[in-house]
Amino acid sequence: MGSSAGSWRRLEDSEREETDSEPQAPRLDSRSVLWKNAVGFWILGLCNNFSYVVMLSAAHDILKQEQASGNQSHVEPGPTPTPHNSSSRFDCNSISTAAVLLADILPTLVIKLLAPLGLHLLPYSPRVLVSGVCSAGSFVLVAFSQSVGLSLCGVVLASISSGLGEVTFLSLTAFYPSAVISWWSSGTGGAGLLGSLSYLGLTQAGLSPQHTLLSMLGIPVLLLAR
Repeated sequence: MGSSAGSWRRLEDSEREETDSEPQAPRLDSRSVLWKNAVGFWILGLCNNFSYVVMLSAAHDILKQEQASGNQSHVEPGPTPTPHNSSSRFDCNSISTAAVLLADILPTLVIKLLAPLGLHLLPYSPRVLVSGVCSAGSFVLVAFSQSVGLSLCGVVLASISSGLGEVTFLSLTAFYPSAVISWWSSGTGGAGLLGSLSYLGLTQAGLSPQHTLLSMLGIPVLLLAR
């Protein structure tokens, strides 16, 4: 009797160990999925706002480069005009950088205002594709532009990419745990830091604004790959 009771106890203990060890695998899987979602939305936030931040960082260089190319187009330049205030320490452009700021903000604002009227009727995949293409097009258009108007069109593309991507990816968070919203916000903040620092670092390293913008085409590719 004692041996049979001991065998029953060992059998019960083994069953308890099996039942205790079984739920651990789903817990590990859920944690890995949670981290994948968190990192994914952080990268999406970074890629979505990257071109938006870079255009603001490059505003002065964009207008300055257009002014320089315009001066080189003259065959016989006239005498250099004397500035009204030659003692000024500021390097100013004929067109204010506020033009770049408006071109980078107004399209995003319009998209966010009109999105509730019917943007949800479009599938997510085309919206992400348009956002990525606009982001890549903004870098290419501004890099090879020869006029201020064309450069501002490139800035508008970056704004469209940011606004459309924000509306799309934030609506996608409804299908994921609420924690991904914090990771998305962190990614957009990281775009402000990494975007400005990367542009500053590459231009200070000796790259021209054109080559710097072209070197950032990997960000839209990463956005489309996600």
